[in-house]
Amino acid sequence: MGKSLRALGTLLLAMVLLGGGALGEKTVTLTFTGDCTLGSDSSTYGQPTSFVTTAYEKGFDYFFANFKELFAEDDCTVINLEGVLSDYASNENTGKTYRFRGPTEFVKIIQSVSIEAACLANNHTGDFGAPGLKRTQETLDAAGIGWFRVKDTYTFEKDGIRIRFFAMDTTSMHANYGWLKSEIRRVKETREADAVVAMFHGGTEYDAKRNDSQIKFANECIAQGADLVIMHHPHVVQGIDVIGQRTACYSLGNFCFGGNNMIRTEPYRKSFVTSLYALVARAELRFSDDGTYQGQKISLYPAFISGSAPANDYQPRLVTGDEARTVMEAVQFDTFFQLPAFSEKLGKTVLPYLPAKK
Repeated sequence: MGKSLRALGTLLLAMVLLGGGALGEKTVTLTFTGDCTLGSDSSTYGQPTSFVTTAYEKGFDYFFANFKELFAEDDCTVINLEGVLSDYASNENTGKTYRFRGPTEFVKIIQSVSIEAACLANNHTGDFGAPGLKRTQETLDAAGIGWFRVKDTYTFEKDGIRIRFFAMDTTSMHANYGWLKSEIRRVKETREADAVVAMFHGGTEYDAKRNDSQIKFANECIAQGADLVIMHHPHVVQGIDVIGQRTACYSLGNFCFGGNNMIRTEPYRKSFVTSLYALVARAELRFSDDGTYQGQKISLYPAFISGSAPANDYQPRLVTGDEARTVMEAVQFDTFFQLPAFSEKLGKTVLPYLPAKK
């Protein structure tokens, strides 16, 4: 009997080492940022302190320089690209207060670091009409950067594990919400993808707390099978939720934000939340060897969107010490459970592992 057990143990160990068998485990690591406007508002396009001028003075690798190593560590980094990459100012929607555009060569800013995909479901990809959006998509395609918005989804694959990305903004969701929910359910039921990430560009701008539309989106997407929900748009950080052993991040805030050359650092709406604060969220999604989703581990990296606030130098940076704790206090303000303490050693807050089933 003892020999049989030892033989079985040896066989199982060999299966694990060879990467096969039921005991194998695969991990896909995803990193998310908030709003990235890689261009300038039309009214400030050529000004000395604008994002566009800064790009030509500092170089395209300047903006994400502080995150090059962090983004390179993961399997897939996803930004919200809020604005247009186009060499033409035609079709500008002058009815909007702000219209964000960078020339197509600014895609090199994204290529300067390991950013694999961009969410285009937001309220500024239409600033220069359908032609501006099309040029943005074509520019990303040519650069090998994945993108997704509304019914155009993106699938990332590693070691046979497929992650499907969906994204909606407040406007597109009205006409496509039914499709989104049924499509998430279909993709999971048919195993067309092993995990689903649902992203929403919504919420109330400069509000420290989530609103009803964000809560509804998170709960209903997870109910249909989404494994992770990421949101942005409010320009400030908001809280975290755990729903059905899945995580919802209600707002990551801004990140590399070229839309304003000055940052409002005083608190909004009688809270201590300001648009200087940002979050980078990292998700480790774990799967069995056959692709069955097993669970997730979320890490939160506090950041400032500028190193020279209130002036915007357009170069976000990770923060530690009191600065990090202040950002995490702002996240806690909209979180209904106690977040783990920020770890100075790790440079992040690590949430407890969430198995797929308790």
